[in-house]
Amino acid sequence: MVEIKMPEAGFSITEGKVIEWYKGVGDRVEEGENVVSVETDKITVEIPAERGGVLHEVRYREGDVAPVGMVMGIIVEEGEELTEGAEEVSQKVKNKIEVQVEGRKQERVGGERRISPAAKAVARVKGVDLSRIDEGSGPHGRIVKKDVLNFLAEVEAGRAGVEEVTAGAERGKGKKADERAVRIEFEGWRKVIADRMVSSFREVPHYTMSVETDITELADRIKVLREKEDGLHITYLPFMMKAIVVGIEEVPYVNAFCDGEGFTVRPEINIGVAVDLGEKLLVPVVKDVKGKSILELVNEVDDLVRKAREGRLEAGDVQGGTITLTNVGMFQTHSATSIIVQPQVAIIYMGVAREVPAVWEGRIEVRQKMIFGATYDHRVVNGAAGGRFLKKVKDCLEDLGVLMIRLP
Repeated sequence: MVEIKMPEAGFSITEGKVIEWYKGVGDRVEEGENVVSVETDKITVEIPAERGGVLHEVRYREGDVAPVGMVMGIIVEEGEELTEGAEEVSQKVKNKIEVQVEGRKQERVGGERRISPAAKAVARVKGVDLSRIDEGSGPHGRIVKKDVLNFLAEVEAGRAGVEEVTAGAERGKGKKADERAVRIEFEGWRKVIADRMVSSFREVPHYTMSVETDITELADRIKVLREKEDGLHITYLPFMMKAIVVGIEEVPYVNAFCDGEGFTVRPEINIGVAVDLGEKLLVPVVKDVKGKSILELVNEVDDLVRKAREGRLEAGDVQGGTITLTNVGMFQTHSATSIIVQPQVAIIYMGVAREVPAVWEGRIEVRQKMIFGATYDHRVVNGAAGGRFLKKVKDCLEDLGVLMIRLP
């Protein structure tokens, strides 16, 4: 017997939502084959079978929320019999599920359409008429999330009827504004973000500081590196990450976890990098930043961003962050006030790099400037310590001789 459990997905995450079962009870499952997908900590994780067998039971249905570590289903070998205790637990769970789903709208069977909850959610948000999808790729022709996304891709490529996607907007013409309003519930990844941000802002005494730094020399160095390392997408981000490492060595408390009763200074420096995905925001984590070179960081960040945009992030990719970095400069934003990702105690932002007139060595020149700053947990990092940290980072960005000495 093999138990399929809700996986852990990082700090402060206690539950996950079942998105889709790829197999039904009684179906044969091969070792390593994905059996179910769940949503935890803003990412969707597919859980493979640890060994082959038959899906004996499903304890949490699609749309149900299960605590981390809870058994969602059981795979048995053909002919295997469960122990008496396991059968008793299994029957109790089945009875509970039957009570929970009583009165719930059941999935249509026979010749009628079968649509997964994930597919319905995507269709609702994207405005897709599911009747336009003839047949799904799931078991027994079931329409799954992938089918909706594929349909959207065809529409955008001009191979499907664009008028079907825009028909809703056309029908809304001439109607009152409130009749065209769209309500979106805090569910799935939206609920995770909402709950964590509200909790952080309510529990943590935030304060923000910012400084302006002259990055003219750094901009010139990046230009040279881009020419030398043809094909690499080199930005200010990896240099900021290395400068943060030096800043943490100056003020170790910035790289800590706080539990309300005290805080723990972390020896490892793992920087979470916020990735914008339109409506959704993910924070994959670059591990052991101190031990990696600039070019290694360039490659790792690019790989994580690519995986995030392609929906291929795994649970381990978003776990273990000790401090977070967000680049608001990509939106031509100068400064920001961010909310801390608990149990971390600091989040750093980078503003837009821009050319400005400045006094330099007694004369006016055009220089490259950037505003960056940090939001701190005042219980752990006081104002003086926060200021020292930012000054150290600024010094590293302005004096590459100091920064390069510290690079591995």
